[in-house]
Amino acid sequence: MIIKVKSSSLTIQNAIHKVDLSSENNAGIGANNDIDAIKIWLKEFIASPNTFISYRQCAERFIMWAIAQRHTLATIKREDIMSYQSFLNDPSPAEIWCGPAVSRQNKNWRPFVKGLSSTSIRLNLQILTTMYEYLIQSGYLSINPFRLIKRKSARLNVTNKKVERYLSHKEWDLICNFINNMPENNQVNKEHKSRVRWIFNLLYLSGCRRSEITNAKMNDFIHKNGQWWLRVIGKGNKYGEIPVTKSLLEELIQYRKSLNLPDLPGVHEHNIAIVNSLRFHSSSLSGISHSMLYKIIKSTCILIAQEVKLDDPGAAYVIEQVSTHWLRHTSATHQVDAGIDIRVVKENLRHSLLETTMKYQHTEDAARHEETSKKFGIK
Repeated sequence: MIIKVKSSSLTIQNAIHKVDLSSENNAGIGANNDIDAIKIWLKEFIASPNTFISYRQCAERFIMWAIAQRHTLATIKREDIMSYQSFLNDPSPAEIWCGPAVSRQNKNWRPFVKGLSSTSIRLNLQILTTMYEYLIQSGYLSINPFRLIKRKSARLNVTNKKVERYLSHKEWDLICNFINNMPENNQVNKEHKSRVRWIFNLLYLSGCRRSEITNAKMNDFIHKNGQWWLRVIGKGNKYGEIPVTKSLLEELIQYRKSLNLPDLPGVHEHNIAIVNSLRFHSSSLSGISHSMLYKIIKSTCILIAQEVKLDDPGAAYVIEQVSTHWLRHTSATHQVDAGIDIRVVKENLRHSLLETTMKYQHTEDAARHEETSKKFGIK
């Protein structure tokens, strides 16, 4: 390791600002130090910006801590990982490691705002396991100490873990009923209701990710062989085509009418976003941001939860948690519930692995709960 750090607080602080794993130009795996090796690993994820940012943050924190402890990637042992787990929970000294959420260029920037939750710690360990495996396969390292962690206690093996963040059919119906009854007493409310209805139905009926929606244009609805499809660019810049069902096409037509557009999109509509701001003009691009899409979903679900809380507190609790990605999970779950072949659902969701799609098979659990409740513990 080229960089060596003494144990004094001042030197640690200097090291924190010295380590920068931004995506510089590094070709091949001819790295001769840990930081260059990690940068090369990170370059594998540049096509997926959210993944890249998450992995870079995880790797930066780890290498900063390792340097402060006078370790290299090769000298890390199992007991060091135990120490690192404790450090992630409580980065100390806090005045050195923790600070406000500011940009990296700010002099007050620190690797942490506060200690991480147990879930975030497990995710960090999982990411670092992947990083070590990559560097072993590249020939840079020979041993992965993270593999020594007992998977049961660390819960790193989440392959068979079912997705929990989804809406039941009843909860989805509550959302739809609320939206259908939103006020239309003036033009602003009418336009707001139309957009909210379109957003929820689009995310649910397509199973799209948030970025796929905010980046899409109206001409991404394509008609071929008598069928409508929605083309998207997903994670890792992967191209995909999603079947447009009759229900989704009807919702599209209704939304386009609210924008005074023809019923069906045309190939020339490359400047019209698939979800538009309320300041929409048909002659210009007026899409909404990632954060605005999230806020619309979140604020609507909070209102719905407040309305149904008295009649159905359980549903209210679930609906209040809903964010954009819940609708993708709900779409996948309801497709599986509808009896669609799991391989078809895999293609609709653009999953790389069938195992990922299989996490949405909740029917057996539901049947098991119903059977137990009917026949056991009845007074």
